[in-house]
Amino acid sequence: MGTSTSSKGGSAGSPFDPAWLGDDPDAGTAADGVAGPDAEGDGDVEGEGGNSGDATDSQDAAADGDADGGAEGQAQAPAAADDAGFGAVAPDRRFASARGNMAKYLAGGGRDSLRAAAKSMVNRGMGGPRRSASTMRATSRGAGQLGGFLAAARDGTDQRVRDWVERVRAENLSAQDLILEVVGEVLPDTGSIDDESLRNAAAEALGMLYEATPDIDIFNLSNQQIADVIGFVIANDVCNRVDQQLGQTYERLKFDAHQIQVYRNDIKEFVKGEVSSVISGLDVRRLDPPKLAREVLSSTLKVFSE
Repeated sequence: MGTSTSSKGGSAGSPFDPAWLGDDPDAGTAADGVAGPDAEGDGDVEGEGGNSGDATDSQDAAADGDADGGAEGQAQAPAAADDAGFGAVAPDRRFASARGNMAKYLAGGGRDSLRAAAKSMVNRGMGGPRRSASTMRATSRGAGQLGGFLAAARDGTDQRVRDWVERVRAENLSAQDLILEVVGEVLPDTGSIDDESLRNAAAEALGMLYEATPDIDIFNLSNQQIADVIGFVIANDVCNRVDQQLGQTYERLKFDAHQIQVYRNDIKEFVKGEVSSVISGLDVRRLDPPKLAREVLSSTLKVFSE
């Protein structure tokens, strides 16, 4: 987290997903396309009348019923926003509520405000958990590819992977260099913002393994360890998404670098905790990395939407 640039998005009435990215073959409907944060229009018109938008964001948060202290019965972004009739066009100021709640969190509102920000980001900002999972399908696909590569390296089921592993082992690389080699092999650099975010998420995920167990052999991981890597990648990239969509809040409040990192670390712990809870409820004894990655991402976003 911290590798991504916040985005103001497009003008009001922008589609959730740009047409050029095509349909998601796993989504079941053409409406569930994928969009990168740099391509999405968030419908938030910034700086109207010279106003930075902070006050309006807070008002929108309260109006949506996501703000702390709001009654449960008040109008709010629907939990099942996929069926809320948004269609392919995003509502106006779709991230305003999420940014308002993020401002409350940064002002000392605690995890309740952070949860409200995540809920509004998924439901109103990204169109609900199902659409959000489709928008972020590159995340689950990349996490599944990494998990599948690590499983193949362990099991020796793919001759090409076996040859690659033997070559890399012979080079006796440091942990950091080995991480870069693995990420480069599994997730080539295409130059897009989404792919850069995913590669950073994957590198950080493997680094987390080494932090926990410095002498670990990443080419001989257990099913549970591979599942954890998949979860780490998804958690890290979800945090990157929060940065991309809600990061303007840090900029508006003019926090220094240290303060921003403290909050980012707390957000990361929050997201990791939710992802870990999801994984703990899944059976990883018969590992299917692509399927597991899709389930972890979709289930995590569903939790955030509730």
